[in-house]
Amino acid sequence: MLRIMPRTLPQRALFHRSFERVSLPELHSAIQEDQNTCYCQKLNARLPSATDPLDSQIKLPHRTPNYNKHVLLLSPGDKFSEPWKLAWNHNLDTNLTRPYNAISKLRSFLGNSPGILINAIHLQNEFMPRPTENDEWIHFFVIPDMKLYRIKETDIEKFASFLNEGVVQAPKLSFQDYLGGKAKAPEQDREIHHQNLTKFQGETFLRDWSLVCGHYKRDAKCGEIVTDIITAFRDEKLFPESNLAIISHVGGHVFAGNVIFYKLFNKENERNKLDSLWFGKVYPHNLKLLCQNLENKKIIDEMYRGGISMN
Repeated sequence: MLRIMPRTLPQRALFHRSFERVSLPELHSAIQEDQNTCYCQKLNARLPSATDPLDSQIKLPHRTPNYNKHVLLLSPGDKFSEPWKLAWNHNLDTNLTRPYNAISKLRSFLGNSPGILINAIHLQNEFMPRPTENDEWIHFFVIPDMKLYRIKETDIEKFASFLNEGVVQAPKLSFQDYLGGKAKAPEQDREIHHQNLTKFQGETFLRDWSLVCGHYKRDAKCGEIVTDIITAFRDEKLFPESNLAIISHVGGHVFAGNVIFYKLFNKENERNKLDSLWFGKVYPHNLKLLCQNLENKKIIDEMYRGGISMN
């Protein structure tokens, strides 16, 4: 049995779990490099000629993602067989058809709210109800709430305020205000207030998540590799009790395949704490090794992009 050799790096104290950072042993690393090169050559042969090839030699930077909520818009289950290829524009904010037009609307109402990521996903298993083509509701799953919210299109502005904790930030003085000699904004403009929010209840679904980037029109590498990774998840029965989904662009397409794991950390009366773990250079042949090590609270350093605790 191949052993993963621990590195001298410290454990991440910011995680709810205590993960150990490990590195591939030298022999196994050489085997992996050969497998990676072979796989990338095969995948590059499937790519459009204008797409930059997948390069297994590229080094992953380790960066801590900076966000506190992840809003996932669920794709309809019966509208497109492969929405990540057909329906998701290069920039999702330019999608004009339902339900994807809700993304630009939600983002506009959130304004410059820091720490909220918004993506589209297409579910690959049946642990959660998915919308239908003619569904009057727009389905958003919010992490770390771990709740599915069904929202009317007319309520997106209220939902944005709800996500943003209902606080309307005070407007700042513009440069024109400064030139005009204003020292501060008028009281009625700068007052911070709480709106009378619609209390969106949502339906709780307490499961881990495995999200694989597959945004084809953003980068064909992600769009091609995602089907191979999803097949590996199924064939190897990896995290079979987790929600499995294809997600729109999460950055770093040069590091395809990109996979995000959300791992719940259950304590009494603290059920919604979870760890967010981002990985790149995930290929079908190394996915099992990655998942087995995660099960044993180990992070393979060569595939690790970064992570953060959420609650």
